[in-house]
Amino acid sequence: MTTIPDRGAVLLAVGSLLAALTCGVAIAELPSDAISQTSHWVLLAVLAASALALVVWAARHDELLAPLGVLAMTMLFYFVVRPLELAMSAGELVGENYNYYATPLETINSITGQEISLFVHTRMSGDFEAAMGRATLAVTLFFLLALAGYVLPVAGHLAERAARIGSGMKHNLEVRWVVVAWLALGVLGQALILRTIGGLGVASTQLGTQGNLASLDFSLLTMLNFYTAGLVMWISWHPPRGRGAQVALGLALFELSAFYMLLGSRTLVIVPVLLIGLAWSETIKPWRIRTLFVGAIVGLFFASAYLTLREDTRNRPFSEAIKDVPANALNARTILNSSPVFDQLFMETNFVPEQAPYRYGGELSQAVRGNLPGLLYEGKPESTDVTFRKLIWGDRFLAGRPTGAAGEFYRDFGFPGIVVGSLLFGIFARGLSGLRARAGGEAGRPLRIALFVVGLLLLYQVAIGSYSLVVGSALAIGIPLFLGLKVFARSR
Repeated sequence: MTTIPDRGAVLLAVGSLLAALTCGVAIAELPSDAISQTSHWVLLAVLAASALALVVWAARHDELLAPLGVLAMTMLFYFVVRPLELAMSAGELVGENYNYYATPLETINSITGQEISLFVHTRMSGDFEAAMGRATLAVTLFFLLALAGYVLPVAGHLAERAARIGSGMKHNLEVRWVVVAWLALGVLGQALILRTIGGLGVASTQLGTQGNLASLDFSLLTMLNFYTAGLVMWISWHPPRGRGAQVALGLALFELSAFYMLLGSRTLVIVPVLLIGLAWSETIKPWRIRTLFVGAIVGLFFASAYLTLREDTRNRPFSEAIKDVPANALNARTILNSSPVFDQLFMETNFVPEQAPYRYGGELSQAVRGNLPGLLYEGKPESTDVTFRKLIWGDRFLAGRPTGAAGEFYRDFGFPGIVVGSLLFGIFARGLSGLRARAGGEAGRPLRIALFVVGLLLLYQVAIGSYSLVVGSALAIGIPLFLGLKVFARSR
């Protein structure tokens, strides 16, 4: 039988957001400058209370590392804390001019040096409160309707079907040699990437500009993710219960994360850590709440420290920049600006459709075409987060920044896109719950665990990333997993 999470908590969260939905429908029909100056405060309060209530429920029911818990924590950190800071800094943000002479470090620890300030003073339509109301409405609708999709009957049926995946397997798979081969292929991919970049020295000098990421075409990224797939198969089929095996897994994880740090991407660093952390909780021992709390604090400060180091090395030598990391990483504004997904959503819901039209599916199509191998598709488009940033700023910024699921749904179809997309998101999230280790029988359990951890990673990336990121991750991790399990693995 599939273990279905208590619907009561979800229904309470949905009920508490009904007022926001009622107000939201009316607000969505108004032009940006007609939205109430207090609407974003009301929506933020409702969103914060509902997400926090769901986090508490998830902690009490061992669901923090399940779809509902991950969604609630994501909403709190990315879409409540950051907009709250912007709302409280409105006087400084609107009243003080953008600092065109800000150093790279000041672009993250000073509100007047950040991209959001430049947008407010040079690109924003209407007033700040109206723009905040529209962006907060988009996030609130996304959360509400994702929860509504989660409790739909079709979502429950999907979870039950997911719990039966692998139930017909009579023998478990032997994947040890596949794991070794896949890790070796991943290391080879790292060597090829370093060769393409020009070596460790060149890679370290390009850390601040994220120029190393330009070397990651589809083939190299897929080859690199043989390593990630190998780690997932290792912990899913052969959980390391002895101290020596656990140390070996930890060293392998550290090596991959260190390489991603060298490339200059915090997102890529997080991917293997999340996958192994989730799989560990499912296969070996569930994480305690206090351990998760400490891990979250450590992850938060790592993200802040890495961001300050990366930005500071743009105009200072690495040896000098690293000395100031502790002081810079503890800056509250740096921490809050370490993942400004809401900022991009703010810009998008204000810029579209007033200054750029909806794309009506073009965003999703571009993400798929952009992840095709260059040999098959010459002149393929850039990722959607890059092209949206260029739409506003041209070539002013080198890298892209994602707008999250709400932003991608909105970019294609506006608020109706958020409604439909969020319901589908919730249905997918409920389906994933059926893959948890405790949801089905022993037959096929390692397969369901592997699918669960990869699926939950993709769910998180959908919520805070872009179509391009999610499609790329699904292909880059999915192809090695498919080859390893379907083609090369053997039954015991």
